[in-house]
Amino acid sequence: MPKILILGANPNGTTRLRLDTEVRDISDGLERAKRRDEFQIAQRWAVRPRDLQRAMLDEQPQIVHFSGHGEGETGLYFEDEVGNAQLVTGDALAGLFKLFKSQLQCVVLNGCYSEVQAEAISAHIPYVIGMRDGVKDTAAIEFAVGFYDALGTGQSVEFAFEFGKAAMALGGVGDEDLPVLLQSETGSASGGSPAAPAPSTPSKPVDPNQPLNVFISYSHRDEDLKEELEVHLSTLKRQKKIKPWQDRSIEAGTEWDDEIKTALENAQIILMLVTPRFMASDYINDIELAHAMKRHNAGTARVIPIILKPSDVKDTPLSNLQALPKDAKPVTRWDDQDEAFLDVVKGIRRVVDSLTKNP
Repeated sequence: MPKILILGANPNGTTRLRLDTEVRDISDGLERAKRRDEFQIAQRWAVRPRDLQRAMLDEQPQIVHFSGHGEGETGLYFEDEVGNAQLVTGDALAGLFKLFKSQLQCVVLNGCYSEVQAEAISAHIPYVIGMRDGVKDTAAIEFAVGFYDALGTGQSVEFAFEFGKAAMALGGVGDEDLPVLLQSETGSASGGSPAAPAPSTPSKPVDPNQPLNVFISYSHRDEDLKEELEVHLSTLKRQKKIKPWQDRSIEAGTEWDDEIKTALENAQIILMLVTPRFMASDYINDIELAHAMKRHNAGTARVIPIILKPSDVKDTPLSNLQALPKDAKPVTRWDDQDEAFLDVVKGIRRVVDSLTKNP
């Protein structure tokens, strides 16, 4: 699940902004979105430079959204220890975000005169949005709400950018010529060309009339829980929405390593059944998880961690992905494990519906 880190800074001596309104409207839009369960929102207010550093470490976001003031080449306004203005340069921000480029996909600088900072950051991050000039508070809010409304329906960053600009025009607030979208590959403003797929959305065409190939990665010592999951997936399988595969499907006399790698390559959805034994397996980590994340990051498969037992996933590739069941509460910690597996299946069904509706 992509995590959006929203940063707000409105230091003493700067024009008052309706930051709470912006965040509330963004949150409301994502709540209404058909892919609402695929986004998390983390917030930091009255942000100092140190707070930004800590938030990046703690939250590991895929999207960073800054609401506040900018001052062109001199930087963006954060707060100091007593709430007064402290400028942070684009180069300083770029240096920080560069450290998180493995997971950070988009930075939105929704503040005045932020194009210079956006240009610096775009050297390292795939998508960066800034403002060419001073932007009215109402216009900034309209853009942000439109942008995240579109993302919440599964649209690309480029489409969401244009949708945000359209929201500014339709709302009659003006300033729709101020947002600029920069891409790391070109370093220039977007001209509305088709967007590259987000890492969580497979780029290969999906035939809605064919079941999606689902690869199940698990430790053999957790076979009982794997079998329970398969029971709960039976309705999706019977409806021909998914075609699950796990290594017990390998026929005698075949090369098991080749079979696993082939199934991994053909899967549109890869389920990682996370337990301490799963995390301890060298084959799972070195082969299955490594290949799964390569495909996930390339946009050719969706990797979904399913937390079966309490496990340490901190600083692993799985730590940046939204897990099932709800709130990543381990299945074995639920009072009713059938209820936990039902929550997992509902989450998988939403992913299946999302992928088949976005060929």
